[in-house]
Amino acid sequence: MSMLAKVFTAFLWGMFLIAVFLLGLNLYGLTQSIRKPDLHNTPQELLRFYPDTLISYEESLAQIDRLAEIDNTDQLVSKANAIVNDSLMHVEWKKVDPVAYRQLIPPWENYFLYVLGLVSSEPQIQRYHYANYKRSIKRGIGVCGDAAIVLSSILDRYGISNRLLSFTSGHVVVAYHSHDGAEYLVDPDFGVEMYVSLDELVKKPEIIRSTYAHRGYTEKEINVLTRVYGSGYLVFDDTYHFMTKRYIFEEASYYLKWPLPLFMLAVALFGLFKLRTVRNHAQAE
Repeated sequence: MSMLAKVFTAFLWGMFLIAVFLLGLNLYGLTQSIRKPDLHNTPQELLRFYPDTLISYEESLAQIDRLAEIDNTDQLVSKANAIVNDSLMHVEWKKVDPVAYRQLIPPWENYFLYVLGLVSSEPQIQRYHYANYKRSIKRGIGVCGDAAIVLSSILDRYGISNRLLSFTSGHVVVAYHSHDGAEYLVDPDFGVEMYVSLDELVKKPEIIRSTYAHRGYTEKEINVLTRVYGSGYLVFDDTYHFMTKRYIFEEASYYLKWPLPLFMLAVALFGLFKLRTVRNHAQAE
């Protein structure tokens, strides 16, 4: 056997082993949960605030499906807001263990995102924020941007016009159009609805104080939020607009994580078979 044939054979066997490993990794992932097993026992010091309850992924999806029974837009948004708030544990994003809390996406969940998280210098990639709202709910953790994406995606599903408002001081909320044509604000991270426009809210900060105080938030938190709503902001039409590159890569990676190793396996087996056929033919001559 020539040196070139030996190198090519080694390459094909390497491809075969990698393909088998990736398939095994994917199969193992089918038995694992992306949600930290004892997420509900997260220590208080690792929480921004503790939700009234933390519902399971399955219950969350069931409640989202039942939103179809609600005809009134404001009532549907209010219920969706409560579901989102109860579906995500509001962790201190930069303090929790990224491996334990699945911020670094496990290789058995998606090896593309795992490698990207290891090599990227971007904080939002190292501690990954999902673009797909069901994956965020399944993982069960989030901050304002995650909650806003989930709520916006649910409203999109039910045909309710909405947009994401990302404030420069570091907060994201959802603005939606009610059945009367007015645009109202919703803060799914804090579980709050404000039946006023952003312009009116800025003019009347007492609305911010009374609304958040009614939900039991502290004076310190309310002071921060008052400054947030008075700061500049960017408007995004939907999740795709909000995080276009990540949205595309995430969807592509989940689509390819099975076909890629299957393709590699097929190529390796075909190549090895052809090499064996050529070698046997040469020996026969």
